[in-house]
Amino acid sequence: MKKTAIAAALALVAGTAQAAPIAWEGDFIMYDPTGAQMDANGGEAGLAAYTTGEIDMGAGTFTLGSTAPFSGLTWTASGGTLFAPGTHTISTDDSASGALAASGPDATFTVGADQVGANVKFAWGATTHIDVIMVWDVIDNGDGTTTYYSTDVDGDGIRGYGMVDGPFPGFSANFDMTTSAVPVPAAVWLFGSGLLGLVGVARRRKSA
Repeated sequence: MKKTAIAAALALVAGTAQAAPIAWEGDFIMYDPTGAQMDANGGEAGLAAYTTGEIDMGAGTFTLGSTAPFSGLTWTASGGTLFAPGTHTISTDDSASGALAASGPDATFTVGADQVGANVKFAWGATTHIDVIMVWDVIDNGDGTTTYYSTDVDGDGIRGYGMVDGPFPGFSANFDMTTSAVPVPAAVWLFGSGLLGLVGVARRRKSA
């Protein structure tokens, strides 16, 4: 396996069309503040939960979902947003969304080369808008599939980013996902054109 070379991909895909959504699947893994893996599959502690969804690099969005309960309650995820390399600060203040919406301070994270950042709103039981932040290493598997592997974002030695709002402060949620196979030439321009889209989104946010 090797990491996708982002700079090379961008050079190859200048002027191409935007990427289409691609199905992906993988695991939801939750760590407590000590680094112990929590039960994410409704059974024994330490189990991951099978997760599916789509990633759309062109639109800068993604979806996640699972039928497996976390700690006895079902969960959903919405508003998945992707981030290009760079340092980003997002607001986790969702107080305007209702009394049951989780809210916290601004969160800052850095996305490196050969990585993609992510933020998604997690709803667990009655609590909504729990912010999950991830930075994925992007790995070309050489067979038309791409793996997005969650990394330690906040430098605490635990994969993920310690939650700043909701009922799990300091817990780190991770989603390790692999896309469906795409023909290799298409996979190159899909990823590269998607990054161009993310750069455009970032520029629009900065100028807003």
